[in-house]
Amino acid sequence: MSTIEWNFSNTFPLPYRVLIISVIGLWAWGSNLQILSWLSIDISPLDTTQSTHKAVYNLAFIFTFLIGLNLVIFWQVTGGIETEIIEWTSIPLVCYIFVFAIILCPFNRFRKKERVKFLRCIRRIIFSFSGDVHLADVIMADILTSFAKVLGDLYVTGCILLFHDGYIGNRGWSYIIAPLFTSIPYVIRFKQCMTEYIGSNRNDKRTLFNAFKYFSAFPVILFSALQKWYKYEALIDPSIVWISPPALFRLWIISVAFNSIYSFYWDVVMDWKLDFFSPAYPGTLIPRLQLRSHLHFNESFIYYVAIFIDFLLRFTWSLKLSSHLHIIHQLESGVFLMEVLEVMRRWLWIFFRLESAHVEKFDKKGGVYSMVEFRDHNPSDIELNQ
Repeated sequence: MSTIEWNFSNTFPLPYRVLIISVIGLWAWGSNLQILSWLSIDISPLDTTQSTHKAVYNLAFIFTFLIGLNLVIFWQVTGGIETEIIEWTSIPLVCYIFVFAIILCPFNRFRKKERVKFLRCIRRIIFSFSGDVHLADVIMADILTSFAKVLGDLYVTGCILLFHDGYIGNRGWSYIIAPLFTSIPYVIRFKQCMTEYIGSNRNDKRTLFNAFKYFSAFPVILFSALQKWYKYEALIDPSIVWISPPALFRLWIISVAFNSIYSFYWDVVMDWKLDFFSPAYPGTLIPRLQLRSHLHFNESFIYYVAIFIDFLLRFTWSLKLSSHLHIIHQLESGVFLMEVLEVMRRWLWIFFRLESAHVEKFDKKGGVYSMVEFRDHNPSDIELNQ
C-alpha cells in the first residue's frame, strides 16, 4: 500500500469514515427538503413540513461537531501511528456511544420530534407487512440501499471497537457476515415491494418487477462474498471450491452488469417517469430519447444531465457492493470517495423522484401543468389528488 493510501487510513480509520458518510447523508437530506421547498415541489408525502430542514440541519451540526471534536482528540492521542490507533479504539467507541445516545434520547432535546419520526419510520420499513406502503417509507428504504456498504462497514467497525483489534474485520467469518449486513436494505426494499404486490391481489406487476430489481443485488453481493471466501478458505482446504474462480468471476460480472442496467432503467423510466427509452417507432427498439410532456423544471438539459450522472454512478455503486475487490478496497480514499458519490447520486435521485410524484399528482387531477402556478402558491395549499 502506498504512503498516501496508508496515511489516509490512519487519518480517517474505518469507524470514523462510517460516521462521516452518515453525517454527509444527513446534511444532504436537509438540503433535499430545503431545495424541494424552494422549488415549490410538494414534500408533504414525506411526512414532513417546509421547516423540517432546519431541524435536520441542527441535528447534522450537532453530530458534525461531536464527531469532529472526537476525531481531533483521536489525532492528538494517536499521532497517526498504527499501533496507537489500534490501542486507542476506545476514543471512537465513546463517539459512537454519544451518537446513539442522542438518537435514542427519550427527553425533549436534540430535536426529539424529528428523531422519533425517523425511528418510527425505521420500525415501519423493517417490521411492517402492510400492502399500503407510504412514499416516505419507500424513500427511506431506498436511501438505506445507498448506505448498504456503510452497514457492512458498521459490522466491521463493531468488531474493531469491541474486540480492540484493528484487523478483526479481515478475520474469521467477517467476509461472510459483513455482506449479510450489506444485504439488509435490499431485503427491506424487496419485502416492501412483495407486500405491495400481494396486497394488490397480485395484480400490480410493476411492484413485482421492482422487487426483482432489488433481488438482482443479491447475486452481486453473493458472488463477491464467495470470491473473497475462496481467497481465504481455499488456501486451507482446496476441496471446498465447487466452482472455478474464472467461472465465478464471470457470474459476478454478469450480475453487476444486469443489476446496474436494470437499476438505471428503473430510476429513469419508473421512478422519474421520463419517457427516455420509449420506442421512436412502433415495433422498434430505437429509443426516441425525449422526456415526458409535463416537466417541473423549464430547462430540459437538467434532466439529461441527471440521467447521465445516474448512469455513471449506478455502475460505480454496483462495483462498490463487491467486497472481494482488494485492489479497490486497499485504496481506502477511493472507497470513501465512491461512498460519497453514491450519497450524492441518491441526493440527486430524491429531487427527481419527488418531482415526478408532484407532476403525476397534478396530471391525475386533469389540469394543465404550469410551474409558474406552483411557484405562486404554497404546495401544502394546493389540492392534489392521490
